[in-house]
Amino acid sequence: MTVDRLKNRQELLSSLDQLPRRHEKLIRDLDEHQQKAFDLLYSKGVRSAFDIEDEPAAVRDSYGRHTFGQSALLARRLVEHGSTFVTVNCVPWDHHGSAGRLRTEEGARKLIPPLDAAISGLIRDLIDRGLYEKTLVVAMGEFGRTPRINQHAGRDHWGRTFSVMMGCGGMRMGQIIGRSSSRGEDVVERPVGPQDVAATIYRHLGIDPQRVILRDRLDRPMPLLDTGEPVSELFG
Repeated sequence: MTVDRLKNRQELLSSLDQLPRRHEKLIRDLDEHQQKAFDLLYSKGVRSAFDIEDEPAAVRDSYGRHTFGQSALLARRLVEHGSTFVTVNCVPWDHHGSAGRLRTEEGARKLIPPLDAAISGLIRDLIDRGLYEKTLVVAMGEFGRTPRINQHAGRDHWGRTFSVMMGCGGMRMGQIIGRSSSRGEDVVERPVGPQDVAATIYRHLGIDPQRVILRDRLDRPMPLLDTGEPVSELFG
């Protein structure tokens, strides 16, 4: 997005701010966060981080010359410029095989090699730049895939078991934690839930999610996480 388009959006927000306000305090708090966001986007450091043309061709090649690979490279540049949390989205993995969806075999051929290149390129680059000790790389989705191929030669959503990959030089790597059944249907050993994954990320960031309290519009206290424990095997 160009700076001019960004300024147009900020002007639109300013116009909307002139409308009658029913929740003045809520709007004031929102204004503060919006201004911080615009300040960040206008900053020279951020514009510099997004200019991946500065990278040597060999580095860009190591990530893969595709959207996911170059986005992973941008993530490394943002970390170098001080970002503490970066999300990189991959293209959809919905390989149902039905109309408009890839079949599982076709989807695997198209998506697994770019994913491997981008993640391995990112980790190698973080190591080379001395950033891997303090950077946690997490590769995950929100569910797994059915253990059986459906009638369209695809696989459907499966929330009962799936894998999460974590990489960090400051943690104990080279482990497989937990185990699923032989067909990948159910967790049979050392289950790790979504809130445990979130708790692990919070611990790496130095945040105690049970002690950070948010309040809803009725002023009810809500911790960042109400359950979940960091995956202890990762910490020495």
